[in-house]
Amino acid sequence: MKWKNLISDTNTYFITATITEWKPILMYDHPRKILLDDLNFYRSKYGCHIQAYVIMPEHYHLIVKYAEPEHLHGWLRDFQSHTSNELAKWIKETLVDTELSVFEQHANGKSELCVWKEQARALGITTTATLRTKVDYIHSNPVKRGLVNQPQDWLWSSWRNYYLEDDSIFLIDKLDAL
Repeated sequence: MKWKNLISDTNTYFITATITEWKPILMYDHPRKILLDDLNFYRSKYGCHIQAYVIMPEHYHLIVKYAEPEHLHGWLRDFQSHTSNELAKWIKETLVDTELSVFEQHANGKSELCVWKEQARALGITTTATLRTKVDYIHSNPVKRGLVNQPQDWLWSSWRNYYLEDDSIFLIDKLDAL
């Protein structure tokens, strides 16, 4: 996995990762459940806080605050690896051969399928203004993409946690003020 845009003098990061060739597998319930379950598991394992999120059909965005800045690499490695393995099982069981071949073509010698696009990105957040900008970006992403008319209509976003106090999809670690 290649790393881009890393800043190491912070413990809060805007993280984004994309499915290979932007295939929209995260529009299905089971892949989203895999992602959310793993977020909970690795949040607990690394003692980090998921402060904002959106799951789009083919990518996700997160704001994660780590107890220690050096946890970023291990957390993202473990999270991406485990979700990749679980999503690969679902892909093999669910997708037709023509869709499956896309993930096979991008695989390397270590795996049969490549689920995540090569580069995951983590951008350090060092100011309150940047944090607000990234949270707004996360919450407006489904609207900008034309998936919904208003942020509250997208179930797979922390907008609902903040503004509707709805933790039914995923419990986040809310920022003090938004």
